[in-house]
Amino acid sequence: MARLCMPDGAMRGIDIQGAQTGATTAYTPGRDGTVTVDNPRHERALRQYGAFSANLGGRTRGGYRCTSCGFGAFVKSCSRCGGTCEKE
Repeated sequence: MARLCMPDGAMRGIDIQGAQTGATTAYTPGRDGTVTVDNPRHERALRQYGAFSANLGGRTRGGYRCTSCGFGAFVKSCSRCGGTCEKE
């Protein structure tokens, strides 16, 4: 599952038609401007249209940054990989 941002803030949504069944899936951004995509093929199609990954790391000013994976955290141990975080 991926969270993607639409390529432009004025875009109201994208419809993707399935290759096997021909069913259309509508991806409409929520209040935060992101869409959640479960199908990897639809994710690739949305990325070709210009969609990009949402920044889920959060604000780290005054927090910590993992030295292994770069994930932003508010504690010294990384919740993503278990590595050690350094103060920013």
